[in-house]
Formats: sequence, C-alpha cells, structure tokens
Amino acid sequence: MFCTKCGTPVEPGQKFCNKCGTPVNAADVNVKGFDPQGQMQMQPQVQPKKKTWLIVLIILAVVMALSVVGGIMAYRAYHAVRNFMIDNDLADVPYIDSPDDYDTLDLYEDLSDGNLEDIEDLYEDYLDDITGDDGLEFDDTTKETIEYIFGDLDKSAVPYGYADVYVGEDVACIVPNGTVTDDTVIWNGKTLGSFCDYIDSDVFGGNRPMNRDLLYKLISIHAIDPLLIPDDATFETVMKYCLIVAAEFRDSGAVMNEGGFSTDDSNTYYYEMEVNGQTQVWMIDYDTHEVRLNDGKTEYTSAGEYGMFTEQSLAIWMYALSDYFGLE
Repeated sequence: MFCTKCGTPVEPGQKFCNKCGTPVNAADVNVKGFDPQGQMQMQPQVQPKKKTWLIVLIILAVVMALSVVGGIMAYRAYHAVRNFMIDNDLADVPYIDSPDDYDTLDLYEDLSDGNLEDIEDLYEDYLDDITGDDGLEFDDTTKETIEYIFGDLDKSAVPYGYADVYVGEDVACIVPNGTVTDDTVIWNGKTLGSFCDYIDSDVFGGNRPMNRDLLYKLISIHAIDPLLIPDDATFETVMKYCLIVAAEFRDSGAVMNEGGFSTDDSNTYYYEMEVNGQTQVWMIDYDTHEVRLNDGKTEYTSAGEYGMFTEQSLAIWMYALSDYFGLE
C-alpha cells in the first residue's frame, strides 16, 4: 500500500506516513500504485488534431499555388493561340472561348514549337465538327442553296395573292408583295389587325407588342395565297409557326425581305433578313426545330419553357387561334 499524499509505501496497521505524517486511512489508501491527480495533469498531452490541421493547411496552400500558376499559364496560352488565329485569318471570331476549351495548352505547345500545321489542322477539324452530322449543316451545299434561292432565278415570277414566287429547278424563292396588312381579312371574316390587337392585349398582356411587319411577311411567305388554305387545320398549322417565329424575334429589329426553300427539303425555310444594316440568311427547320442565323453559321437556342417550339408555346398559339377565329 502507498500513502495517498506522497506515495511513500506504508505497512499494514501503520497509523501515520513515516515521511509526511499524513494519517493512514484504509479507505483512502491507493492499493494499485501511486498516481496523484496533480502529477497526471503535468504529463505532456498529445495533440494530433493540431498537427493534422497543419498538414491540411500546407496541402491546401500548395494546391492553391499550383492553381494560380496553372491559371496564369492557361490564360497566357489562350491569348497566344487566340492572337495567332486572328493574325493568320484562321477564324473571323476565334473559336477558342476559354483557356479550358479545345486543349489550349496543347495548342500553345504547338505554337511554341512552331508546329503551325497542327493548329491549322485542328481548326479545320473544328469547322467540320460545327456543321454537325444531322439537321442543318453549314457546308458548300448550304451556301449553294442560299445563293440559288436568293440569286437571280432565270424563270419569271408567278404572282399569287400574298407573294410572288420565283421557281428554279430545285428551289423556290417567295417574295411578299405587300398585300398582307392590318386590313387583310385572314380567316372567318376577321382581319389580321384585330387579331394582333387581341394578341397584344390577351396573350402578351400589353407588354412588348407583336412585330406585325415580321408576322405579315412570314404569313405572306408561308401562306402564299388565301386559296391555298383550304380548311381550319391548314390555317392553324401555317399560322402557329408564323406566330412562334414572329413572337420569338419581335424585339430583334430584324427585317424580313423574302424567303424560300429547296424541294429536296421543303420543311426547311431560308429567310433573307436585314440585321443591323447587314443582309444575312436565317434557316429554320420546322421538322427538327433547329434554327440557324448568320447564313447558317450560328446556331440559335431559345431558352425557357415558353421558348420556340416548346409544347407550352405551341399550346398558347393553338388556343389563341382557336379562341379568336373559332376554329373547329
């Protein structure tokens, strides 16, 4: 047994500690060995958490430093390749949009090593990629179709109620003749002007009114003549697509001149447009719902649940046509 104060061994039956004089009480005797609380508190404590956090902080610091260096290298590479492509007329607008696109660092290595053919080959591959394998493609055939539709067709125009149609071997160019106006009685004795008033108030709620000029040009191109619209179903189909396009681009400021299509794909329409003083062609595939602007080079995406060709947009225009014109 040991004294509970100083830890000196004590004999059984001993009344006082021979060293410190503390009375010996059997209930207080430490029978397992001396381990005073005060001395235990003096023992060094292991602090693994602080060491762990220190290691983590060091690792984070290294990662951040590498990220900064990598970012600087990426941006230097990006601007070097971008400037090279501009200077060498490889692209009117550089196709590399950010340092992460198209393995810019690899391109930078090629540029630094003088492997310029690799960069040019990659750009050619890129041009092939953006045409896509399905839907509308911007290729030589597309350019020829555009030039043929809106070029000088040999044959004379065939006049119709809403437009003059120029017919080539495989294409048709449709030029609105200006007869579709607010006063045009379009269906069931109702005029287009009154229908547009209904759209502005009941569909758009008085905000951002319909671009009537664009809508009327689209109707002229797609309807061509009132005698070519035999029934409610045909009228609804023609009108809903004209309304979808006119509503989507009503704030664009674009002016439609004429339209056309190739007999090889009559679901795809080409429209000659005036945009910011420049002439360009828009392409819309009414089957796949693909839209391309800028002579077919720029793919257009309509966002939101009420974007072009969404079920919600189609439902709105079908309801509006049925409600106003009393379609069956």
